[in-house]
Amino acid sequence: MATDRDNDWRDKDEAGKVRARFDFEIEPIRSDETNQIVTVCVHPSKRRYSIVEVNGERHYLDKFLRTIIPEEAVKEMAVAKFGGLPVIYNPPSIESAREYASVRLGAIAAELRGESYVAPTEKARPQSQLSFAEGTRFLTFLSVDICGSSGLRRRDPEAFERAYDIFLRELATSVGHFHGAILKTTGDGFIATIDSEGYTTQCDNTVDLGLTFLAVLRGSVNPALEAAGLPSLSIRVGADCGAARLRKITVPATGFEAPEVASDALNRAVKIEQTAAANELRIGRGLYELVHVQWLERCEEVEFDGNDVGIESYQVYKVE
Repeated sequence: MATDRDNDWRDKDEAGKVRARFDFEIEPIRSDETNQIVTVCVHPSKRRYSIVEVNGERHYLDKFLRTIIPEEAVKEMAVAKFGGLPVIYNPPSIESAREYASVRLGAIAAELRGESYVAPTEKARPQSQLSFAEGTRFLTFLSVDICGSSGLRRRDPEAFERAYDIFLRELATSVGHFHGAILKTTGDGFIATIDSEGYTTQCDNTVDLGLTFLAVLRGSVNPALEAAGLPSLSIRVGADCGAARLRKITVPATGFEAPEVASDALNRAVKIEQTAAANELRIGRGLYELVHVQWLERCEEVEFDGNDVGIESYQVYKVE
């Protein structure tokens, strides 16, 4: 039986409100480069919303989340988001995952032939440790795991370790391109997190990064590995978002000390990843509700047992 706690999984902001998203289409009217001010015309996304009447008043029906928002509330959101306030925009340094993978293929192949490592020309954010000063915060998580890694390692340990080194380095570099960080490695994969201002951009970058993992693996890592006689790899990717509590674990008697992230969203990302097919990205409902319509259009709900994450009827989607 579902409890109130089961249904109250959605993350809330500092004001205690459930985080939500509304997609607008933006038409630039004029810009002032000197003062960095842009005047725009905004209206609800036609791809995402249709107009319906409720008690004689106009509302917007979200075609994906199946929620209805009064027109007045939409106007208030538009003013709050665009009314003279700075807009947070934090795009990745990769413009095209396919083109990026094509360039990296040449660099990796050359390295496997004995040449020196060549870093991407695109600037990746340096790895940084999460701050523990603020306690709880909103984070997105991606769990990545190599399919059949135990068998690959057992058949040829040296070849697998070489392939794993290339895989981890290239995908971890992609994390930096999306302003994220590696939370930890697992020996056959890793967990990444994105911690940045503007939670809608943060969530969009998370889905984009998950798909970039697959593009880089398919377009650069695996072709280079195969050409060098090393095993190609398949991965599962799961992602979700929500509140995370940062704490430090200490054992005074032994001097052990380590950071720890406690988060239901992190646990969900791992559970979701474990259900994904090879070379597939799956996301949880929490992340689904906060991403742009361009990603919603690429999502398809898949079967998932919500009891595995303690939320009955929790929905999961694969992203094409």
